[in-house]
Amino acid sequence: MVLVTNGRLITRDSEGKGYYEHGAVAYEGAKIVEVGEEAALRAKYADAEIIDAKGGVIMPAFINAHTHIYSALARGLSIVGNNPTNFYEVLDGTWWAIDRHLMMDGTRASATALYMDSIKQGVTTVFDHHASYGEIPGTLFTISEESRRLGLRSCLCYEVSDRDGEEKCLQAIKENADFITYCQKQNDPMLAAMFGGHALFTISDKTFDRMVEANNGRTGYHIHVSEGMNDVYDSLQNYGRRPVQRLQDHGILGEKTILGHCIHVNT
Repeated sequence: MVLVTNGRLITRDSEGKGYYEHGAVAYEGAKIVEVGEEAALRAKYADAEIIDAKGGVIMPAFINAHTHIYSALARGLSIVGNNPTNFYEVLDGTWWAIDRHLMMDGTRASATALYMDSIKQGVTTVFDHHASYGEIPGTLFTISEESRRLGLRSCLCYEVSDRDGEEKCLQAIKENADFITYCQKQNDPMLAAMFGGHALFTISDKTFDRMVEANNGRTGYHIHVSEGMNDVYDSLQNYGRRPVQRLQDHGILGEKTILGHCIHVNT
């Protein structure tokens, strides 16, 4: 038994007591046994190992519902000659330039950096939307190794896109499908998979059909939607529909799907 003490406890319990000025948490293994007043729990679990919160806040960890491991090492990066004036130029000149050169060792290093930073900030669950078009096969498995090693819970996917050609697109689809199969077989509560897609202006209807076929209803999708107006304009010009309607028509939407950003959507 372990007892976390000397902290202000936020339980987020809407039906019980949500806050203890002098709170404590008793846990054993991966299970929280009891929360409450520190004095009462110290008396009840007198032989427990003590972790001193040093007057800090004890609370449930944060969940990062949308992030990009591939960008973890890009903080402060300045690319010579890259002076973007719109969202597309930001993607093409910065993020796509980075992920086109990201190999397996870079992916692993990026995962380590992001997970370590997450732990420091109180994040223990990460929904990652990964792209490393320099090297695709096996990247989600590499990321999952770092997640397990550092003890976080992860839900991973690979960013399918037509932007680097059909071969890369098919590799990205396969990486999603293979990792979904792996997670289903592992049945690990600390690891899950979704089917990733970049943004609609880099995904054709043919590619959406391939994604849906490869997923075969096994999990939800994690995709960028209307982060910039170019996504909306492209969808209207080339498909006669707004982005969300395209997703609806392809069967992408549902309670298990995550739509990232959604800045330029209507009601």
